[in-house]
Amino acid sequence: MNRQEFYSLIDKWMDGLASEEEVKQLMNYYHSFKTTQEWDEMELGAKSLLEAEMEQQLLSRIRTAAPGTVPVKHTWWPKIAAAAAVLLVLAVSGWWYFQRPAAPTPVHSRQQLVATKAGEHKKIELPDGTTVWLSPASTLAYTDAFGIENRELTLSGEAFFEVTTNATQPFIIHSGRVDTRVLGTSFNIQAFDAQPDVSVTVLTGKVAVGNADSAVHVSPSERAVFSKATGIITKEDQVATGSLLSRREGILKYDRAALPEVAAELGYYYNVKIEIKGKISNCFYFGEFNTNGTLDKALRQLCLSLNATLESNGTTYIIRMDKEC
Repeated sequence: MNRQEFYSLIDKWMDGLASEEEVKQLMNYYHSFKTTQEWDEMELGAKSLLEAEMEQQLLSRIRTAAPGTVPVKHTWWPKIAAAAAVLLVLAVSGWWYFQRPAAPTPVHSRQQLVATKAGEHKKIELPDGTTVWLSPASTLAYTDAFGIENRELTLSGEAFFEVTTNATQPFIIHSGRVDTRVLGTSFNIQAFDAQPDVSVTVLTGKVAVGNADSAVHVSPSERAVFSKATGIITKEDQVATGSLLSRREGILKYDRAALPEVAAELGYYYNVKIEIKGKISNCFYFGEFNTNGTLDKALRQLCLSLNATLESNGTTYIIRMDKEC
């Protein structure tokens, strides 16, 4: 007999419709139930105290009941009088258990993963209304609990976020050893695995960037940089953020950028290794790349602007500069 059948038989007995055999089944089930560990005293209270209280109430009702009101045959009255208390304990306890406010249904932690290939961009709408522009060669991971139990996700690569405001549920991005915590703002995170640093640049609002050792608060036109080598977080002021909005669409704009920085970023976006050979200490790049196009187009554009040649050894692209800038 399962619990549902048990409670149905209790209803039947209370209506005076239970047979002698069914009453025996009720008793047997009670004794088998009593030996189990199903009772949660932390949640339901001490079982012995509840049984004693309900037995006292039932016995009081039996003593004051009018003749003929007990809904079973008189030949069974001694047994029923002795067992009624324990049966009612289960009946009332079961009623209280199933009628009490239901606990929130736990959300299954099924992983949701969004990934981009080299040269691919994706715009994502998260369950809480937050918009994410995911850059190439990047992944974003969160569970079904996102927006319900929490607003936490993990980023590898680069993404631009426009976070929906929720003062009671902070938005947290895990990027390796760095966590970025916000309430509602727009910002860019660059956290490629091959990158020596993790950087968070804020366009609007305010975020907290930190790890187990330290944290900094970052405001508009500021950038937090976490060094993977040292574990130290530094903050840069007066950062040009005008290119962030175009960057989320795949347009990389540079204004006097060092060539190693440009080569590294193109390498992150296309998931390749790019090296620049030659005298480049006084060389800077001015221009932009549309990374929605092919890697070959971007590299040839860079070579043309530097008057350089392009080589490949199978694993690495080499931009060779024969003349000084």
